Amino acid sequence: MNKNEMIVQILRLPHQFYTIQNVSMFALLEATGYFKLHDHVAEEDIRAALGNCPECVEEWMKYSEDKRTSSGWYFTLNDEDLYETGYFDIKSVPNDTNRVQYENPIDACAAFIKHEIESIRSDK
Repeated sequence: MNKNEMIVQILRLPHQFYTIQNVSMFALLEATGYFKLHDHVAEEDIRAALGNCPECVEEWMKYSEDKRTSSGWYFTLNDEDLYETGYFDIKSVPNDTNRVQYENPIDACAAFIKHEIESIRSDK
């Protein structure tokens, strides 16, 4: 599998997660081959692929909103109609860090995906 095919699989992870249901996001990400090639996948690569899959942005936002953890990366549309990514940790004050706002949903989603898959990979 080449890098572009792997990135397309990564973009489809939320869809697979909700469709299959009985599998972890960790297992789905591992099946893409990302763990072995993580250092070859940049946020820019993800952004380019998202241009061909705008529905993936909504799927990743839904995935972010549905996460039930005390800490982790998030991706949302904020009250100022800007797309926002950041890291939320219930144990620290302030609770959110690395908060970045974007006008473009694809830019925000690409940043979120890279942070999220790196977080998942580092949990192995």
